[in-house]
Amino acid sequence: MWFYEGGGSMKVSVIVPVYNTKDYLDRSLASLVNQSLKEIEIIVINDGSKEDVEPIIKKYKDKIIYIKNTNHGIGYTRNLGIKKASGEYIGFVDSDDFIDKDMYLDCYKYAKENDLDIVVADYNRCESSGIKKMKLNHFEIGNIDDDKKILVDIDYGPCNKIFKRKMILNNNILFEEKLKYEDMPFVLKALKHSLRIGHLNQAYYNYNVRESSETTTTDKRDFDIFKIFDIINTYYKDKKELSLELEFLNVSKLLNYNIIQRNQKNSKIRNKFIDKSFDYIYKNFPDFKKNKYLKMENIVKRLIKQSKLITKLYCFVYSIR
Repeated sequence: MWFYEGGGSMKVSVIVPVYNTKDYLDRSLASLVNQSLKEIEIIVINDGSKEDVEPIIKKYKDKIIYIKNTNHGIGYTRNLGIKKASGEYIGFVDSDDFIDKDMYLDCYKYAKENDLDIVVADYNRCESSGIKKMKLNHFEIGNIDDDKKILVDIDYGPCNKIFKRKMILNNNILFEEKLKYEDMPFVLKALKHSLRIGHLNQAYYNYNVRESSETTTTDKRDFDIFKIFDIINTYYKDKKELSLELEFLNVSKLLNYNIIQRNQKNSKIRNKFIDKSFDYIYKNFPDFKKNKYLKMENIVKRLIKQSKLITKLYCFVYSIR
């Protein structure tokens, strides 16, 4: 279903998957149609939402491209958006989040002035307790071959970034469609193929942290993370010079996901995940405790995360609160 066909020379295409975010959707779409960048293409894809979101979407029918789809998941939906996009750059917004009015104008101008394949910006976490600015470590314009630490300093979500569409298409970079954590391989593949990556030290994207969101809930799909890391590690197997950075990525993420298992009420599933996580780490990175990047973390947090017993105890105590 198409309400608006677009037209003209689009600078940025923004892909917005919609699934059961009725209470947040109006704010999200309003922040997009009111962007100071006018040559913007907003592709809204209703991924079979069970909530009646169409009345909200129709409010903006003259300013968006609308696609109604049966439920396929966020990876498939974003890939569909990439195929439909015509902009020079591509951005992603989740339909329960919202953005600053100058996000895409500032990111696009910065990209063009510096001939960038990816622009990375800071972002805000909007929690019930307040807004927390997530300030990334600044890095100079370059790529992961020039500056290995970009892989350590950057975050792996797509929404606080814009990507040159030509770079994405030429390297056939798509989201995983059947796995949770589908965004991490997409961003890491894009980083590998980008010649110039830049960081804007300003928070434009507002990430709405919800208890029921996919990133804060635990289920059997949590085990997809091991397949995700297999994909990433295989993709980077020719980058031996980045072994320390890839080790840090694997280990730090898995140790953090262990802590998130505190939300898993089923103790058997929780402990199974933690066991598999430590098995994966020790099998693939037996000397991980020597990693210089891991040593930069607070020693108390490091000791807690790197102990299977303490991690299980912490998650157990948290789960019965």
